[in-house]
Amino acid sequence: MKKLNYCLLIAAFVAGVFTYAGAQTRFGIKAGLNFANSPVSDDYKALFEAALGSDYNPGIRVAYHIGGQVEFALSGNLGLSLGVQLSSKGTKYDLSGNFNGVPYTGSVSEKPMYIQLPIALTYRNNGFYAGVGPFIGFGIGGSLKVKATAQGNSDSSSQDINFGNSDTDDYAPLDYGAGVELGYETGPFRITGSYNLGLANVVPKDQVDAGGGDFKKKNNVIGLSLAYLFELGSGKGK
Repeated sequence: MKKLNYCLLIAAFVAGVFTYAGAQTRFGIKAGLNFANSPVSDDYKALFEAALGSDYNPGIRVAYHIGGQVEFALSGNLGLSLGVQLSSKGTKYDLSGNFNGVPYTGSVSEKPMYIQLPIALTYRNNGFYAGVGPFIGFGIGGSLKVKATAQGNSDSSSQDINFGNSDTDDYAPLDYGAGVELGYETGPFRITGSYNLGLANVVPKDQVDAGGGDFKKKNNVIGLSLAYLFELGSGKGK
């Protein structure tokens, strides 16, 4: 049912775009790399380290984003950009500690996948491009991969990420925040760098309530993107 609701929302979004589209509207395809990380609160970090007997230092995970966008000219150099993207986020980290009296080492890669809808107020002038605005993401899938070595034995496992608000889920279903993007465009092509600051707590609500502390985890992403933009029916970018 949740996936059906996501599809209906996206359909309404796309329908609204085409209803508004006019002569000064550009469409585009956008793809690139995500350098994702998931900073956590001190209480989350302390609970994690106590449970696994290891330091917890989440690092950068290299992932990707791909999707489409539409841009409307507003006034002068200002415009409005709307997008629909498939965006992989998360983090990865190494473990080294003592679990139930047994020394071990390991690594974990968290790979949540979102359908993301960014909205940005844009500025274009002589090739320079800038955009700023909010985004919302809906968790749709992904995986959690673990590798561990203890007493000379190694093992690995992978499981699907579950989105929801119960104590058995892995991630909260919604992600949202604010983004800024800067870049340069020539002809139909645009290359940009971006930063998306996650404002949503992606720890499931029941886990936060049960913890009795300040349990927070967020998605932050640095992005590098290449876009191809064109006017519908024009046959070329402008």
